[in-house]
Amino acid sequence: MSTEIITFEEGWPFVQKGVTKLIRNLEGELEPPINSAEYMEVYTTVVSMCRQNLISQQLYDKYREVIEDYTIQTVLPSLREKHDEYMLKELVKRWKNHKVLVRYLARFFYYLERYFVRLGGIPTLREVGFTCFRDLVYREMQSTATEVLLALIHKERKGEQIDRELVENVLEVYAEIGMGTMEKYEEDLERFMLQDTVSYYTRKASMWMKECSSSDYLLKCDECLKMEKERVNYYLYSSTEPKLVEVCYL
Repeated sequence: MSTEIITFEEGWPFVQKGVTKLIRNLEGELEPPINSAEYMEVYTTVVSMCRQNLISQQLYDKYREVIEDYTIQTVLPSLREKHDEYMLKELVKRWKNHKVLVRYLARFFYYLERYFVRLGGIPTLREVGFTCFRDLVYREMQSTATEVLLALIHKERKGEQIDRELVENVLEVYAEIGMGTMEKYEEDLERFMLQDTVSYYTRKASMWMKECSSSDYLLKCDECLKMEKERVNYYLYSSTEPKLVEVCYL
């Protein structure tokens, strides 16, 4: 399409076609990736529509709606049907796909971002996209994900093998969903993990004091402290280490 001014009703079907194809690519459907000609068709259509300020607001709202619809209709059902580690794997996959979706949509809507969003002082397209995932997916799945993560850490403390890479990838979701802060990681995972650590070692210490000599008790404490520090290196964030060491001494 040319970059002449067009109405929302005329232009949106061209944009919707590109967005639909992008989503099908993300879902692994048998469809060729978007080529440069298709990308330019979507981009120039957005440019033409953005030349009218009222349409810019419509496009901004539609951008959010597209992400929300995909999340509600496809992403959430795929997570709700899975449990335990399979749910964690799906959460990691869906977050990675979501970041790709937001990145490509930002390219489609670049003109909107540059001349409407930035000048209007409103949330960026990236912020809108991440907020959709946080509000619709993360808020629903987070408590369950935390329970599964704590169970895996507990298994590892007992000497069982766990998928450390999976744990690391899930914690990355917690960190990135904070959009520049560690708030979600600290509030939704770290504080519960620290509480769980206190409970675990309180029980262990009580048992060791009954069964072990003083020297053996101290050796066990040193060994556990070393293991907890290693846990930070494997998948926890470095900011957790001093807090973890502190609760181990309680």
